Amino acid sequence: MAMLTDDVKTKIRPLLDTLAHDVELKVFTGSSLVIPGQDETGRQRETLGLLREVAALSDKLTVTETPIAGDDEARAARITRAPTIVFRRKGETRTNLRYVGLPSGYEFSTLLEAIRMVGTDTDVSDPVGDLAQSVLLQTFVTPTCPHCPRAVLTAFELALGNDKIIAEGVEATEFPVLSQAYRIASVPDTIIDRKASNRVLGAQPKQQFVEAIRSAAAVPA
Repeated sequence: MAMLTDDVKTKIRPLLDTLAHDVELKVFTGSSLVIPGQDETGRQRETLGLLREVAALSDKLTVTETPIAGDDEARAARITRAPTIVFRRKGETRTNLRYVGLPSGYEFSTLLEAIRMVGTDTDVSDPVGDLAQSVLLQTFVTPTCPHCPRAVLTAFELALGNDKIIAEGVEATEFPVLSQAYRIASVPDTIIDRKASNRVLGAQPKQQFVEAIRSAAAVPA
């Protein structure tokens, strides 16, 4: 069953027509095995279906599916939850822009804007500066939150400018065990480096994200 109406397809085609580079949406998938104390695999069938419908609207979009189990790239990137979408230009190996779960509702705009960001020649700055090691930003969102896309895309913008920043949108209701572990009570809520004490609550200006990253990474002011 199609997820996109003809009206939606008509509206998003002009955005996809602006792509200057081929974009790969690499989807890491998991098994149906349920491990006690961990989240079940999310809505990966729906995710793959949605992405393939979008990709069918542009010859510059491709969708690939890779099982997490036994995959060297997933292991190196510490990707453990399925589905995880990695956004990158075709031929690149970056894994630091990703979304965990089904990008539906308001998060459909996050999907489209992430594709545009990766596939167009936009000026990207790096306000964070040198980082000694990678810093993970996990922005928890829900499909019904109108402010959540801005927070995820701010993290994506920072990750585009600095490959030591890993920006990950997480659909909170799809992964309740992880959300509860960080005591996610409202969204958007961005957890930095898997520490509940380091967080940016709300769709704050980019500078607040920059300061939080620099503080977590102990970068001198």
